[in-house]
Amino acid sequence: METSLAEILNEKCSCSTLNKERLSEEAYKFPRTQGIEHFYSETPSFINISDKNKIRQILFSIRNALRLPEVKDRILSDLDPMEKTKDITGGVFLSLDFHQTKEGPKLIEINTNAGGAYLQLKLLEAQIRCCKIVDIAMQNAEALRNLEERFYSIFMDEWISNQRTGIPSFIAIVDENPSEQFLYPEFLLFRDLFRSKGIHSEILDPDQIELIGEGLYFEGKKIDLIYNRLTDFHLSEDPNLKIFQSWKKGKVVVTPNPVDYDLYARKANLYVLSDKDFLIKAGLDKKDSEILISAIPDTKIVTSANADELWQKRKGIFFKPKEGFGSKAVYYGGKLTKTKFSEIIHGEYISQEFIPPSVRVTSVSGGERELKMDIRAYIYNDEILLLASRLYQGQTTNFRTPGGGFSPLYTLPEIV
Repeated sequence: METSLAEILNEKCSCSTLNKERLSEEAYKFPRTQGIEHFYSETPSFINISDKNKIRQILFSIRNALRLPEVKDRILSDLDPMEKTKDITGGVFLSLDFHQTKEGPKLIEINTNAGGAYLQLKLLEAQIRCCKIVDIAMQNAEALRNLEERFYSIFMDEWISNQRTGIPSFIAIVDENPSEQFLYPEFLLFRDLFRSKGIHSEILDPDQIELIGEGLYFEGKKIDLIYNRLTDFHLSEDPNLKIFQSWKKGKVVVTPNPVDYDLYARKANLYVLSDKDFLIKAGLDKKDSEILISAIPDTKIVTSANADELWQKRKGIFFKPKEGFGSKAVYYGGKLTKTKFSEIIHGEYISQEFIPPSVRVTSVSGGERELKMDIRAYIYNDEILLLASRLYQGQTTNFRTPGGGFSPLYTLPEIV
């Protein structure tokens, strides 16, 4: 198979395109935090327009599948019938995460409340035009301003889709111990964005929120919309239950909400979305089903019945909990002990075919280093808001690798 321009640049180009002075100026906006510099790689990454189009087609096929009553009913089997009838957007900043292969992008997982989009925007604002190819691919200042406006408008879209009018008076950005969170600088960016639009906004721990009647309040002010950054996806733990109760009664808009998570982000959903016979029987178009089968690595529910087969094939498998986020309790089969494998069998796990990430060569302290690269598509409804790359070493993205972190992902035409 012919090597693409994006592959050549990812393997050979180790230029730095980061304007460190611009980024340092931005960092001053984050008092009492680490700033934002540690999130970023100096090196851009590249993707061909054909692969971006494939990502768009994968998104459309997922959305088409999830609109089908039988598919939605199977995935949301634990919910009451009224919840299943809602047109679920997936919430703000849904993400599709990919590893790039010779055959195109492979969908590794889907996440709700994916972090980093605003930080990636700040990275794009601090880029230097270093060569003709980057110059062609870079977004101009107006496009980046429009993207920031789009970040704001998707929250208004969520507000309106929940049968609200006007704009919310109070948006709360909610996470556990928010000022201690790794992505706290991004919370500050969103808070300031909402305030710039005349909307009262605070970054809150759930303990700071009061349930009065069926509404949620902070210091006597009623919260209209919650930008949910909690990893308690079902809002089932104290003190998150009050948020769930108010959302369930329709007294507060929560985005993303528990149904968004159940429909899109449970890892077991990839098993359903790659079950070709079921999808076609449920009414999915043949083309959409073929796109999903091609894009999703072989995924199975781990049971005692398939344990022997999975153990034999473990070196080509990752084991992931059905519920969870990031790399928590994720295991590469090639390093499993019999004892740990037994725990997996009796736990709630999926197996997923191991798709190695592609390689991005970068420069660290004057020397070249090969880093792993994944691709994140930030989504709202049927729209790709932003494509980002993350560079790292180790099993998963970690933002601790020298030379790693968020990398601007430039889309290249097929011929330059």
